Amino acid sequence: MGVLAAGALLALGAGPAYADGTPAAAPGAPATWQPQGATLAGAATTADAPAMEPGATYRDTIRPGETRFYGIALDATSSAYASAFALPAPGGRVAFDDGIELTLLSADGDRCDAASVHFGTDDGARPVGTAVSRTVAGDDSCQGANQYTLSVHRSSDGASDPAPWPLELRYVLEPPLTAGTSAGHAPDVDPDSATPTPLTGGTPRQAAGGTSPETAAAVKTGIWKDKVLPGETRFYKVPVDWGQQATVFADFSNAQVTDDSGYTSGGVRLAAFNPVRGLVDDADHSYDGSPTSLHEQLAPVSYANRAADDSAVSAVRFAGWYYFAVTVHPKVATFVRGAVPVTLRIEVSGTAQATPAYRSDPKGAGIGVGAHDVSSADGTARSSAAGGGGTSARRFVGFAALGAGTVLVLALGVWTLAARRRPAADDTVTQQLPPQPGYGPPQQW
Repeated sequence: MGVLAAGALLALGAGPAYADGTPAAAPGAPATWQPQGATLAGAATTADAPAMEPGATYRDTIRPGETRFYGIALDATSSAYASAFALPAPGGRVAFDDGIELTLLSADGDRCDAASVHFGTDDGARPVGTAVSRTVAGDDSCQGANQYTLSVHRSSDGASDPAPWPLELRYVLEPPLTAGTSAGHAPDVDPDSATPTPLTGGTPRQAAGGTSPETAAAVKTGIWKDKVLPGETRFYKVPVDWGQQATVFADFSNAQVTDDSGYTSGGVRLAAFNPVRGLVDDADHSYDGSPTSLHEQLAPVSYANRAADDSAVSAVRFAGWYYFAVTVHPKVATFVRGAVPVTLRIEVSGTAQATPAYRSDPKGAGIGVGAHDVSSADGTARSSAAGGGGTSARRFVGFAALGAGTVLVLALGVWTLAARRRPAADDTVTQQLPPQPGYGPPQQW
């Protein structure tokens, strides 16, 4: 019974926790992305770069001005996509042009690809990241089977928060097309050529946005409602098949204003990422507690998009889960009480087309959409190709832990009351029992 009592006290003291052991955010505090995967300490030189495995997720940290190197071994046929996200603490100091810069290098120093994500004038700390690629194209550099290196550099202003930023990294492999299959031609698409019309019909449903792509809420065509606290970024994922086009409107509602003069440039933001976590596009808008709206309309999904000159089109090169991140600036908390209601108007249009003739199954890279992906998109978290539990599961574990602690404490109380009422003769009989082999007083070590 002593073990039961100790367990009860430990459970009560621990409080709610995520399934991975990370403590849950305190009530009213912004929920944050907790980096997942095995710890992988990036090296200071390419010679010492630790090896990454395809499909695995890793975590590390990076200091201001630091560059970290990670090793990636590639064959001569697969396309590769390596992503990195930096996770500064909500409310931390960030300045214009702070951010991370990703470069994929070949063994002989060729720059295969480079991408960067920086904070703008909004200076609001939030998760920032994207992906770089080695696309097999026949006559480009970086085509051979060899050792490659992912470089991640943190740019930082001298007045910015000097604390290390957590990193989450991964890379995936896209198999080649079967021999003789044409990749097709890049369509002539301009996503900004016309202003899309938001979806207005249908009954709104509730969604519970996750704190990362891994815990993103799965949603589909329809109207979805959620609430986002200042300092939070909430993720939602939409299944988009070959030939289909996704349009997402994020309507930020009026909120309970505590200061009529409150105003934040870049107060709200909507960002879109592709299935390999590459940034497609993002937009922001000022916020003063009055309603405002942002939208992203992606190009129709096509394998041939990878040859497009427009990066927002090139990134929409495979079917799969597309991630949409909604952010409310931390400074909004200075003039708004509580969370900002957000309505997502999501429409996936177009008839699904046949999957390109891949030489092998591309699902390991998160490429492709199944009928179950669409039917099960109900506003809660669904595990992705990288594995791991979703937001709903984590919330359940947290409350279950708290509930278990409460039950154990109650059990301890019942046992204590019973012990006080037990006749003294019970103790006498117990003490008169002969000693049993293997039992006795604790030994001194």
